Amino acid sequence: MSVLKTISRNIFSNYVGIGGAIVIAFLLSPFLIHTLGDTKYGVWSVIAALTGYMALLDLGVSSAVAKYVSKYKALNDYRSLNIVMSTGLLILLCVATALIVFSPLISSGMVRFFGFDDALGDTVSKLIIIASIDIAIFVTTNVLVGAYYGFQRYEVINAVNLSVGVFKALAFYYALTHGYGLLAMGVISLIGNVIATTSLYLVLKKIEPEVKMSPAKAEKETAKSIYDYSKYTFLSMVAMQLVYYSDAFVIGYFLSAAAITIYTIPWSLSEYTNKLMLAVAQTFVPVFSEQDATQGNQAIYNTYVTGTKFVLVLSNLLCLGVLATGDYFVGLWMGPRYAVECSAILAVLFTTQLIKGPQLLSYSILLGTSNHKRYSFYNFSFSILNLILSIILVQKFGLIGVAVGTAITQITLYGIVTPILTARAINSSLVDYFKRTYLRILPSSVLLFVLLKYFASVRAPDSYAILLLQAAGATVVYLVSVYFVLLDSNERSIINSGGRKVLAKVF
Repeated sequence: MSVLKTISRNIFSNYVGIGGAIVIAFLLSPFLIHTLGDTKYGVWSVIAALTGYMALLDLGVSSAVAKYVSKYKALNDYRSLNIVMSTGLLILLCVATALIVFSPLISSGMVRFFGFDDALGDTVSKLIIIASIDIAIFVTTNVLVGAYYGFQRYEVINAVNLSVGVFKALAFYYALTHGYGLLAMGVISLIGNVIATTSLYLVLKKIEPEVKMSPAKAEKETAKSIYDYSKYTFLSMVAMQLVYYSDAFVIGYFLSAAAITIYTIPWSLSEYTNKLMLAVAQTFVPVFSEQDATQGNQAIYNTYVTGTKFVLVLSNLLCLGVLATGDYFVGLWMGPRYAVECSAILAVLFTTQLIKGPQLLSYSILLGTSNHKRYSFYNFSFSILNLILSIILVQKFGLIGVAVGTAITQITLYGIVTPILTARAINSSLVDYFKRTYLRILPSSVLLFVLLKYFASVRAPDSYAILLLQAAGATVVYLVSVYFVLLDSNERSIINSGGRKVLAKVF
């Protein structure tokens, strides 16, 4: 299978999975917020943030498993592949066991930190213990997830995640409409992870019968290799979790659980946009790794430019769309009160995402070429600064201060530091890169934003039908402009060829 076909297949698979998750969240989130109320939904968001931190216990092992599985699969060396997976499994089983043992201490510490009253505190304490078991299973399962990424079988992971997502959504709805609460939601999440783990294991045994992992097959030297690679990806993971999940803790401590809900609405929209960008970026890591080994920097740079164009088209469409009409969408989605309260936060977060999204591809180059060490240190340093700024600004400016703290650090990291590190890593011209990508898409982006604002001024998008109609009209004009202004003749030829093949299959 060609590189382009492999990338296209994996991107399509990721988008089906993430698109399904977005649809589920779109339908479920208003129900959860209005059923639980701002305070209890804020508590659920805190638990989600805590589990996000617990997910760091993966220690970057899954990324190392993905790298080495990909390598040994290409060499048809299943003995080494099995040793890597077995070693990763042993490491994560030890971590998962420790998490379960210490979960009561984590639980009591969290209740004291937020100062929940007796009734709510008891619920939160039990919920954290359930969540700890849930994450212990999740962390162990990451050995399987890393293997699937190494085999480039993204469609299996996405199919399982989407199926479990549907199960959890339906179960949440049933539980809450029948008088159950947060504890029931925690148990449902735990059951969902058990189903996911079982499914991933059984499918892997079927599609890769030569894979045989057991903690008894773990080797010390392999553990060292995993550590040498994963320590820097783990540092970046810590940084990302600090950026994405520390806000909930800062808001909960200095403001209230209810305030977390107000922040979570625009944050969740930004997070799903970020995942859509990651869905593209992560598929390029093995491609850049292969090009680094076989073709050199020029091939990487050519793929980098084309990939950035693709990510820019999507990122600008989503981010500028939200910046132009996001208030209307939140009003329709959650209600007019939330549209007003979330407006400024939404603008800050999506301005940040507009800068950050396309540069996730740059991080893929750093990973693929094993040049991610320096980036990891920068990322971690900026995440600490982000936390400090959020703590300072929340006390003076409230929720918008938290958003601004995130914006300052993320725009600096992804708008300046990351492209510079990438240009140095592949010995390319930063000026040429920006001319061929960002500068060329600028006219199309301005046209998109102006059109959306114009449509909204003529007819306020106060229904989903009007909002979708206006978005569709602006998108068509935008994509036509992109086709002629952003893409070069070779890229247009590839688009035309792909279009003809699709039409031939359909008709």
